[in-house]
Amino acid sequence: MQSIFMKNEIAKANVSWLAVMIMLFGLLLLAGHSNELLKQTVIGPGSSADLGMTADCRADELEEEQLSLEECQLMVSNVRIILSSSPQWYRSYQLTLSSLGVAATLFSLVIAFGLINRQSPALRLAILSTALLLIIDVAGFVAAVNTGPLLRAQYLWSLLLWICIHLCMLVAVIRFGQQGETDS
Repeated sequence: MQSIFMKNEIAKANVSWLAVMIMLFGLLLLAGHSNELLKQTVIGPGSSADLGMTADCRADELEEEQLSLEECQLMVSNVRIILSSSPQWYRSYQLTLSSLGVAATLFSLVIAFGLINRQSPALRLAILSTALLLIIDVAGFVAAVNTGPLLRAQYLWSLLLWICIHLCMLVAVIRFGQQGETDS
């Protein structure tokens, strides 16, 4: 009897740790998708960098931001890289994908709270939310592969990292679900 009790307590602790990891990575992913959403909203066709304007790097602003003139010019060049490497379809695709990513990440955070509270449907919903995040990562990866080389360099490594993280989480959530079914 004691070993069954200990086994259940260990399983509960494991699920709680998984929920904490989902929350941690969820907050990081939420920040990432939100930043991408903001970037795609701000950097678009018709911006000053797209029009070929030179960097307005005033000395007082450089001093306030503690930047050199060269750093300011490189920031404008980075915007030009994004604009010149992006196919016409990429901006709207990223806006949609980032919006879906924010929604899916918020959903996974809610599910993680359910796992901590040991709500029964939370484990099945965790499988669904993790799989959804993995699909969004793969869709972003496929899109990034079909852009220019400079833009690929900015996106591919982080997308590969998120694919690995979500794949590992999906395996863990499925495994906990299988353990729960065999214990029942």
